[in-house]
Amino acid sequence: MKSEDYRSKIEDLLEPQTYKLLKKDPTALIVRNTNRLIKASSLPEHLKSKLINSEAQPPRLYGLPKIHKASVPLRPIVSAPGSPTYNLAKYLTTILQPKVGNTNSYVKDSTHFVQKLKDIKLEPSDIMVSFDVVSLFTRVPLGESMDLIKESFPPDIAELFRVCLTGSYFLWNGNYYEQTEGVAMGSPISPIIANFFMERFEEKALESSVLKPAVWFRYVDDTFVVWKHGRDSLDDFLHHLNSQSPSIKFTMETEVNNQLAFLDVLVKRNGDLLDHTVYRKPTHTDRYLHKLSNHHPSQKQGIIGTLANRARRICANEHIQEELSHLNKAFLANGYNDREIKAALAPRQRRPDANEQENIINKAFLPYVSQVTDRIGKVLKKHNIKTIYKPTRKIRDCLRPAKDKREPLSSAGIYRIPCSCGSVYIGITKRSVETRLTEHKRNCRLG
Repeated sequence: MKSEDYRSKIEDLLEPQTYKLLKKDPTALIVRNTNRLIKASSLPEHLKSKLINSEAQPPRLYGLPKIHKASVPLRPIVSAPGSPTYNLAKYLTTILQPKVGNTNSYVKDSTHFVQKLKDIKLEPSDIMVSFDVVSLFTRVPLGESMDLIKESFPPDIAELFRVCLTGSYFLWNGNYYEQTEGVAMGSPISPIIANFFMERFEEKALESSVLKPAVWFRYVDDTFVVWKHGRDSLDDFLHHLNSQSPSIKFTMETEVNNQLAFLDVLVKRNGDLLDHTVYRKPTHTDRYLHKLSNHHPSQKQGIIGTLANRARRICANEHIQEELSHLNKAFLANGYNDREIKAALAPRQRRPDANEQENIINKAFLPYVSQVTDRIGKVLKKHNIKTIYKPTRKIRDCLRPAKDKREPLSSAGIYRIPCSCGSVYIGITKRSVETRLTEHKRNCRLG
């Protein structure tokens, strides 16, 4: 995608009703407000110290191309790590999580969905349908979501949720924008808030519907439905769903040729039962990490093994071998030989138990250089240090970054300060290097 096309598509996403252009960077103000609420809350002191932000960076917006859709629109993503409310949002997610996923409609993942399909029997007249919420994250009503939060948490904790939900902003192309509607796609708390709201939404919508679906399963913004009331009444049900909230709107897709895709599962009719196998979008190319790529062999084997494991989790028994054969063909085309593929496709061995994991006392992140760092990794393993291998160079390194650049000294890191006496001071900081250097200079002036 050309840079000008990318920028144009991002600008098209910045609708005035959802995003407000700010006059200046609000980071410092949000940090102060967030820290004030954390200090005033009833959280334990040791937790407060972890959540309080001494420094923060503005979140940055970028777009991920939806290559499976016409005109290749962008999905807006806000890169939130290091932002004023990021740590707080991660914590709040942990205390909200137990209150979500306790409904019969909840789908955790593809494996969970396949398990739920086992109990379904279809009549010939039944219709499989999928309802999808349009742009759920940017359409979640914050007012209604906060009302639900207040019903579940004490006032001081609800205030912490409020600052996370209403403090959504980002940097794009040198300008700062506030998100005035919905939740930011990229914040740790957004998926759980969307799920929390949708559970209450669907409860209200289904209870008030005259005709109800026989099956209603939902994964965040996507639903799998079995409808027993004929095709003509489906449009009325869609209208009913879309009349529940001014901001929540659904699209509808019905089965074609007795099959319907949901997540990465292709659901098929098999008599009165539902069959299932792996679903791939029409734009899928079977292009995976090539055998000649500069990655550790375990990472390449891990990709094949992960896909084989998915096949065994998702596919009905009669489709497993078909899927494994597809993977075998795909990885042959990606440069792997039969022996490597066969070994990776074999059922995985048991993962290390908790006691074995405890023996790993640390991790080392090393650039992968064949016959060099892998040997270092073997030495480290003897000392219970797990090595994580990273490629020395990625394709993204050759491309123009999609996010706004940060100042080199604005992040945490290791720094080196030469002295006029010939000595060198080397330090490490969790705050920005710029702040730490300023402190060093001040200390030198003060003696």
